[in-house]
Amino acid sequence: MANAKLERYIDKVGDLPPMPNVAAKVLRAVESGECSANELRKIVECDPAIVARILKVANSALYGFTRQIDTLSHALALLGMQTVKNLVLAASLRQVFTRFGLMEKLLFEHASLAGPVAHRLARELSGVCDPDEAFVAGLLHDLGQIVLANNHREEYEAVFARTYNQSMSFIEVENAAFGFHHGELGGEVARRWQLSELQEKVIRYHHEPELLIELAPEAQRLTALITVASSALTKLGVGRRAPTDGIDSHSLGAWQLLGLSLDDVDRIVELCTEEAERARAMID
Repeated sequence: MANAKLERYIDKVGDLPPMPNVAAKVLRAVESGECSANELRKIVECDPAIVARILKVANSALYGFTRQIDTLSHALALLGMQTVKNLVLAASLRQVFTRFGLMEKLLFEHASLAGPVAHRLARELSGVCDPDEAFVAGLLHDLGQIVLANNHREEYEAVFARTYNQSMSFIEVENAAFGFHHGELGGEVARRWQLSELQEKVIRYHHEPELLIELAPEAQRLTALITVASSALTKLGVGRRAPTDGIDSHSLGAWQLLGLSLDDVDRIVELCTEEAERARAMID
């Protein structure tokens, strides 16, 4: 960590939130490459609430299966381990919040829908990045906001209010209030959760992908894709009280990094709108 204020903040706060237990076990198991479907099923079955959410989502319009999926084994067979891993992470995200008022609901809505929207964008922009990596990055890109909401709720509610009422960016208001922004803090959470270096970089730089220019092209592209997905959702009002018309999506350097032009804006926003509506089963 290069930011001295961020270091002092973490020293003062102490332990950052742990990854929910089942999610951590699933992530390690799947990423090891040695986990069988049966072993994964046994891990997930330890949390009936997560099983129920996986089955609900698997039977939703998000996947469009014609047959009813009644068991976790059936879901695993149809969806595959990577998709089930993504669904476990999505179902576990709410557990990271210590409270769940309006601010937390908005944060959760934005993160939960950013995962599937990023996944869809990665499929549409073929070859840009892996759709499963995009899902996880979208889901977790605002981890730093969750930490700030948990530990400094009143101060962060003031950040929210100023961001909305004065049409300022979270980065600008957070830097003024705390001396660092949620991307920097989220990157540190990702490092302590032992997420991949790629995911850590995306979380850390998703508001400033231009800073990735000296890093691997894979990190640049995935970060840019998350920036595009997040800005499109903000424009649509996902995680906000209302749509945000003032966002000029194409002005973001992320668009150029992905090879997108001004002509692509309407198509991308329409795609994000469609996917966000389909993916609401993730949070409803």
